[in-house]
Amino acid sequence: MKSLITALFMALILNTGVAFAHGDHGKISAKQALQVAAKTTQQLTFKDFGFKVGKLDESWKTLTDENFKLLGVEANRYVISAANQAENKAIYFLMTMTGEMLQINSEGKF
Repeated sequence: MKSLITALFMALILNTGVAFAHGDHGKISAKQALQVAAKTTQQLTFKDFGFKVGKLDESWKTLTDENFKLLGVEANRYVISAANQAENKAIYFLMTMTGEMLQINSEGKF
């Protein structure tokens, strides 16, 4: 019974992690948006959340704050990049001002 409860709890956490990246749903700062992108990148190494990038490989776990850049603020949305220098790849995030992830892709076009 205890293992069933633990499994259900872990499934709940993994399934809601990206959708609830920012709990109070107020407007977040650019710095907080970068933190949400970093956390989301970590989560994507565990599970495919349905974004174009799919599940990321283990090399994405090594990214640091320096690998995340705010590219712009467009139509009240943040555009952020994450550079994986070990793999010579980048992914791009489009998120609302409240921290909700709208799109993540490797093309950088939204």
